[in-house]
Amino acid sequence: MPLEDSLTAVEQLLEKVSAALLAADPLAVQAHSTALREAAGALAQSVEHASGRGQPAIPQPLKNRVDAVATQLAVQREGIARLAVVTDRQVAGLVPQADPASTTYGNGLGPRTTQPGVARIYRSAG
Repeated sequence: MPLEDSLTAVEQLLEKVSAALLAADPLAVQAHSTALREAAGALAQSVEHASGRGQPAIPQPLKNRVDAVATQLAVQREGIARLAVVTDRQVAGLVPQADPASTTYGNGLGPRTTQPGVARIYRSAG
């Protein structure tokens, strides 16, 4: 695939990933991210192939587009990292961390139990 076509495919998929992120569509994010990863690999192969023929790796106009793609990827990566932190905090607020001593199906050795495995009714009152 020619270098410019590979770069155009990466740019289009990057926009699709951005749109899916804004729409909060996890299935579309996953599908477009996978396609973007494959397109980025094809772009890297196109650059290697062009440089193998003795041509300059990337002409300046395409290099500017590649730099724009790299900047947009960095912004997306940072946004996804922030979203992950917010999501973790929301989950921690809704589902508190379980304390092993207070779990429903724990070992039954609460603070009042002195002899494990002996019901309170059989313990002496002393």
